[in-house]
Amino acid sequence: MITVILVIAAVLGAGWIMWGRQSRRYTPVASATPGGLTPEGQAFEAFTHGNTCLAAGQFAEATAAFQRARELDPKRPHVAERLAEVARRQQTERPSPRTEAAS
Repeated sequence: MITVILVIAAVLGAGWIMWGRQSRRYTPVASATPGGLTPEGQAFEAFTHGNTCLAAGQFAEATAAFQRARELDPKRPHVAERLAEVARRQQTERPSPRTEAAS
């Protein structure tokens, strides 16, 4: 009896997978921009560029890239987190006024 249940579950699982693949094949794709990327793809590119700039210490360019990513895909919460990270790193990179006065 358990063998029959396992076989039925395997057949149903395989059918579910095949149905999902077939329905994705015929689903219309979101309209792409002239560059060939969807807005979500462009947002990902901007986010990746922002991470690269942040790692290199290019804060102004990183901020611009993250803001562009947020404009293209505002539903992503991690973009706001990265903008906050840029602000934090800018604060730590700037010497405090007390340190400059002591020099």
